Order: sequence, then structure tokens, then C-alpha cells
Amino acid sequence: MRSLALATLLCFPVHALAQPAFDADPSVALSAEARRLANDVPDEGTPSPAEHYPISNEFSHHLWFDHVRDLGGAFVGVGADQCYTLAAVQNASMLWLVDYDPLVPLVHRIYGALVPSTPTPEALVARFAPQAREATLALLRERLAGDAALPAIERAFSTQHGRMHAYLRRVLRNRASWLGDAALYARMQRLFTSGRVVARNGDVTADGALRAVGRAAQRLGVPVRVVYFSNAEQFFPFTAGYRENLDALPGDERSIVLRTFREAGFPYPPGERWHYLVQPLADQRARLAAGYRHSRQFVFDLRQRGGRFVGASGVSVLDDRVPARQARR
Repeated sequence: MRSLALATLLCFPVHALAQPAFDADPSVALSAEARRLANDVPDEGTPSPAEHYPISNEFSHHLWFDHVRDLGGAFVGVGADQCYTLAAVQNASMLWLVDYDPLVPLVHRIYGALVPSTPTPEALVARFAPQAREATLALLRERLAGDAALPAIERAFSTQHGRMHAYLRRVLRNRASWLGDAALYARMQRLFTSGRVVARNGDVTADGALRAVGRAAQRLGVPVRVVYFSNAEQFFPFTAGYRENLDALPGDERSIVLRTFREAGFPYPPGERWHYLVQPLADQRARLAAGYRHSRQFVFDLRQRGGRFVGASGVSVLDDRVPARQARR
């Protein structure tokens, strides 16, 4: 197989969406039924990894802004607050965040309790300062009173607030971020306040949280327009379970996948160690259907023809213009 034709990519099955069960305006609070459907996603209880990532080590998400801006629909991703920057630029109407590290959903719960009542990005960053520890814990206890996860959330904040404070100060200085841009912060405030951020612990290759996200989006009638996997795909093969999870997400012709990777010979943005890649969801599904079993095969595709498909600025686009090499089964 030398290439995938555009017709092949566009005719790959895309799920028909149900009638909308919720208002697409992110400033409108979800109805009780829509909230029930959106939250009908299990925690899988994956084992705690040796290293935790309550903060991001990627800082050039602006390279994707032209691809995600005002796409609307749902954002599905892994990782911490970098998802907020991307979802806010997307003007997403729903966020589902699924991470293998059990700490990360607790960090999202911390943000979910603090952001709605914190008027500015500067004030939010200040809540993580060492001198604000007790006051912030008191606010978390107030906002999450009666929540069974509160003890775990308190422990997460107590152990991570110093690390998060240093990191968030850097994010605040980045004008192309959810803290550096007041309009993006306001969008995230609305999403949290309206109950549109759902964070779970899960394995994206298993029949669990991510598959349930697909069902929830289908029932709500919201297309998944942005899928962000950071560099997670480099650590697992494209198993049947992963392919089924990806197929379960109700996308459309505007849906895209965002990922980062490290690879010798690929340019990185200044001060970074990541190359940024954007790919239509239909294109990824088609290449997986053709037999691709690892994300490195996407890298091989970009390298062909003397690397003409590699973006010199640190971001590349993998779409139907890039021929698909013979899949290695």
C-alpha cells in the first residue's frame, strides 16, 4: 500500500451522533440529566506509577492553536492543566480527561474546586504558594465537603502544591496559555462552573474509562473535536483495545488528534524537547485500519521523501498528503 486516498479517509466510519442532550454553550450549566450522562465514566484504579506528572513538561502548545481554534465540541485528553489551554482555545463545550496516573485526576479536582471561586490567574497561582497552604486546604474542605475523595485530594495538594506553584508561575508568564491569557482563563472558569470538566483515572488501551467517554459523548450528542494524547502513545502498541477506544469517540470531519514525541533528527521549538504533531482523526483511524501498530510508524511516514513532511518550526501535520507506507504487521 503506497498511500491512502482522501476518499478512503473520509469514508472511514464516523459515528452518527444522538440528538443533543445538553446546551453547547459552555457558560450554561449542564442539566441534571446531562451531568449524569457526562459523569457516567468509571475510575479504573490503575496502579500508581513510579513518577507522577501533576504538571506539564510541554510549553509550546501555541503551535497547535491554528488547528484547534474555535473548533467547539468536546476535548478528550490526558495530562494536567495543558489540557485547559488547548480546550480553551478550542472553545470546547465539554472536557473529558483520562490519565493513567491516579494523581492527575485529583489535581483536576483541585483545579475544579479552586478555579470557579478565584477571579484571576494571579490569584489562582497565589493559592499554591507555601504561605497559602492552610487557607487553600480550608477552601478545598469547604468546596468539597462530603466528597468521598476529599482526603485523597487534600493529600495531593499537600504533597504537590510547592511543585505546582513553581510550575504555575511559569505558565502565568506564558501569554499563550490558560493562565497567561485572561480570556482563556475565563473560558475555563465557565467550563468548571457549568460542570463540563470530567476527570478520571484510566488506561486508554483498556475497555474502561475512555470507552465510556465515547458512550457519554454519543449520548449527549457532542462530537469529539480534539483528542490530545501528549506523548503517551510512545509507551504502548496500538492494540485492538486502543483502536476500539479510538473508534468509540464520536468524531466528525473536523476532529483532530494532537501528540508530542521525541525523535532524533526532528526539530524542536526553542527550549523544548518535543516535536508537535497534528493529525485528522479520520487519518489516524485509516492508518490503524491499514495495519499500523505503533506511533513510530507515523514518524516513519513523516520522514519519507527526504523529510519534506517534517515541519521545520517544531510542528508537523500528518494527513492525506503524506503517503502511508506499507504497514508492518
